[in-house]
Amino acid sequence: TITGTPQGMTLLNSTSSTTTVASFSIDNVFSSTYKFYRVYMRVEYSQNNGYYLRMLQSDGSERTANYYLVDEGNATDGSSFSGSSNNVSTFFIGRHSGGNVAGGGNRGGHFIMDFYDPFSSSATHYFGRQIGYHDSNGKYTAVVQTGFNSNAESHRGFKVVGNSTNIIQHDVKVYGVTNV
Repeated sequence: TITGTPQGMTLLNSTSSTTTVASFSIDNVFSSTYKFYRVYMRVEYSQNNGYYLRMLQSDGSERTANYYLVDEGNATDGSSFSGSSNNVSTFFIGRHSGGNVAGGGNRGGHFIMDFYDPFSSSATHYFGRQIGYHDSNGKYTAVVQTGFNSNAESHRGFKVVGNSTNIIQHDVKVYGVTNV
């Protein structure tokens, strides 16, 4: 259990749910107050079809184009993989290397994500680290993800969407980073 407030970080949102949903939004968390955001997130998923993340535009709608992402990862059996998405409809954060991260019992995706300047009218940059159980390969994988959405527009939050079946539970904390 982690206690206390991280130095230089202001908690902006804390969301936790054990209700099964097709998607969930973390909305109205990005603003002109901060340029840097840190997100801690856990997503439990019951099937091996994965999930993805989309930015929410200033009007609350999902940005559905111009995502670029590079994945580099290692599995607990010592194997490694890499992949990329070039100008696609979403950040495929729960389907790295063409596979699927899933599993109940705290085996889903555990993330540390950083967003740089998502609220300004410029490209939004994403830096993520994840560990999760890779159902189709039967092992845990650790992934580093780096990407951006090239639209020069303001984003006010993000949405996590199950690829074809539901998210069974999730926990999210969003912090604005100060003293940077």
